[in-house]
Amino acid sequence: MLNKSNLLGLCCFILGVGLTSGYFLFLHSMPIQAQQSQPFPYKSIVIKQANDESLNSTDEHVNPADGNSQAESIAPYTHKIATLTNELELKNKQLKRVEQALKLAQLDQLDFAKQLEEKFIAEDENSQWSYEVETALTDFLITSDLSNTAQLTSLECKQTLCKFSLVADKTNQQGHVQWRELNDKLALMPWWQQFKLTSSNSTDEQIDFIVSTKE
Repeated sequence: MLNKSNLLGLCCFILGVGLTSGYFLFLHSMPIQAQQSQPFPYKSIVIKQANDESLNSTDEHVNPADGNSQAESIAPYTHKIATLTNELELKNKQLKRVEQALKLAQLDQLDFAKQLEEKFIAEDENSQWSYEVETALTDFLITSDLSNTAQLTSLECKQTLCKFSLVADKTNQQGHVQWRELNDKLALMPWWQQFKLTSSNSTDEQIDFIVSTKE
């Protein structure tokens, strides 16, 4: 049988073993708890460092000096574009003025031709003068090498005005070019100088004249 002293010693031994085991278990558990609680602040530190590096990298790429350099390189082209734009606007304004002047000139020409037509209708016929002008025009076409490209189809002269028409040959494809040539050559003829006012209306196929010896 166990006496009291042996029983007390056994209890002390068991208590010592328990305390020792508990102490080692406590020491063993400390690193695990520290390791489990540490990743969160450690991760936040790593993320913060990565963000700082990203901001520094962005600052390096967005350099104010580079922006100024690009602006300076673009400046000459911007100025040139502005100059060309202003010149284009000026040319458009000039074109509009020319178009308006041309329209007025066309209206004046139509009004002038109408006035000559009205005078022509009001005057009496002059057969002798008609013959003279017709002969002069026929000779003109022959001597100017225009008889093969244009033909006199009608002519009538009154007291101060004559009216006549020429048509282009069907094989002739020059159009208005030949009528300009005809006008230029007519202006050099001495007999044509008797006409002070002239009006003409032309298409590719035909040109009509009404001329007056009085202004």
